[in-house]
Amino acid sequence: MKKNFKILLLLLAFSSVVANSFAQTNNSELKELSDKMFQYTNDRDFDALLDMTYPKIFELVPKETMKTVFVSMFQGTEEMSVDLPKQNPEYVLSDIYKTENDSTDFAFLSYDMFMSMTFKKQEFDDEGKDMMIKMMKLQGMEASFENNSKVNVKAPNRLVIFIKNEDTKDEWKMLNYDPNSPIFADLLPVDVLEKSMDYYQKLQLESKKKN
Repeated sequence: MKKNFKILLLLLAFSSVVANSFAQTNNSELKELSDKMFQYTNDRDFDALLDMTYPKIFELVPKETMKTVFVSMFQGTEEMSVDLPKQNPEYVLSDIYKTENDSTDFAFLSYDMFMSMTFKKQEFDDEGKDMMIKMMKLQGMEASFENNSKVNVKAPNRLVIFIKNEDTKDEWKMLNYDPNSPIFADLLPVDVLEKSMDYYQKLQLESKKKN
């Protein structure tokens, strides 16, 4: 089960309907990019999604390796399959920010993601279900079992960082924010890291107030 859970976390870290009080930007370019991201996800156009991805990530995970993970997850393996329903969720775009040295422009997109995971060679008893639900909760996700081998997952407040700087050749690229991943310290400028943490925490607080 731990192996399957790690695979799920990898998918959530690189893949991609919450309303909150953050101001939406009128930047049409980012709006168009956001719509394309969801459309490419619905079409399972992994090459297009990878082309949109912040290029520094490929210094840590080769592009072809990442594509292989995507394809295997959506097509299913002998052990499990993942169903990410086609959807065009409501999302919120932040204002556009700049780092102190003006070398990087960045913005945030937040949304809720829904998916299900079916285990083909494993069934969960009550203890196993409870363990899986608690593990998901530690990652900020809500899980419920549809039956003994299928779990439905809600991943609220997914956060995408849009970045434009010298590394992206002055084009907007995206990177999914994972607060539990240490790799961000090697990928992003400190200003972006700090703002990302602050923005994500505010999303979480706003959600708690509504609940």
